[in-house]
Amino acid sequence: MTQESGPNRRAVLLGLALAAPVVAAGCGGGHDEPSASKSSAPPDSGRDTTILIIRHGEKPRSGDPGFDESGKQDKKSLTKRGWERSHALPRLFVPNGSGSPASSGAAPLPRPATIYAAADQGPHAGAHRMRQTATPLAEALHLRVDTEFAEGKEKALAAAALAATAPVLICWEHSKIPPIVEALGASQADGVPEEWPDRFDLVWVFTRRAGAWTFRSVPQHLLAGDA
Repeated sequence: MTQESGPNRRAVLLGLALAAPVVAAGCGGGHDEPSASKSSAPPDSGRDTTILIIRHGEKPRSGDPGFDESGKQDKKSLTKRGWERSHALPRLFVPNGSGSPASSGAAPLPRPATIYAAADQGPHAGAHRMRQTATPLAEALHLRVDTEFAEGKEKALAAAALAATAPVLICWEHSKIPPIVEALGASQADGVPEEWPDRFDLVWVFTRRAGAWTFRSVPQHLLAGDA
């Protein structure tokens, strides 16, 4: 029995040694599958979208105070004319409605499906004018105003806007609008100004189709005195 067990034992060990590379290869293949799956994940598709940007309504100036929703004077809120503009904004998005671009022969503005305004609550809150300007429009369209992002968080805002249901409308402080455009990747579109002009009566419309941005600036024509 002792003489037979020696050769048999060597044969078993030799068989295991020959099988080891096959087993190792099989285990390695099991580990490769998830990494291959990760590498095949699609990159950012640059899907088509439309993003509209507006400045908040008129702000307080010398002799022209701001008022909050209760009528109390507040330097962080809209003026009387600013409130008039905010309540007139829905007319821009009613096809062929009074004050809409369609009524003046221009291409109509798309109805927003998502609305952002700068945060006006919390430690990084800015003024209330952005939310106040966008709220009547949101109510008319049965939407909510997303105030997740504060001024200074324009990159995060742009990323969210690109992923949101379009068309997207952003109401923001005018000096921070160029960083939004830059973060969208739309600053090189033909005709985009380097700065927002000293006006409250514009809508900037950015449209991305097949990865390319186009731009147009649309006058609101909502209030007497609008350019």
